[in-house]
Amino acid sequence: MLRCASCNGILTKTEAVCYSCGEKTGLGLENRKSAGFYTVASIVFYISLAMTGLAIFTKYGPPLAVCGPVTVVLLFVKSSADQLKKNQT
Repeated sequence: MLRCASCNGILTKTEAVCYSCGEKTGLGLENRKSAGFYTVASIVFYISLAMTGLAIFTKYGPPLAVCGPVTVVLLFVKSSADQLKKNQT
């Protein structure tokens, strides 16, 4: 069980401010970081996926030999970020 450092009030994992005394706890920071990481990982993955599609169907853009493996690695990063986000909520 988490407690406030100032008033010893009970805190949940997601509270950024103590309900009793109004002191900032810093606990909500981890959730914001994981949500930000998930957002960035998703955006980069979808951009890479679009570049892979561009490489498959046109001669423009980077070669498929580069885009394919990068997209696969970013898929793993995105799924790890998704798991991190789910575990913190």
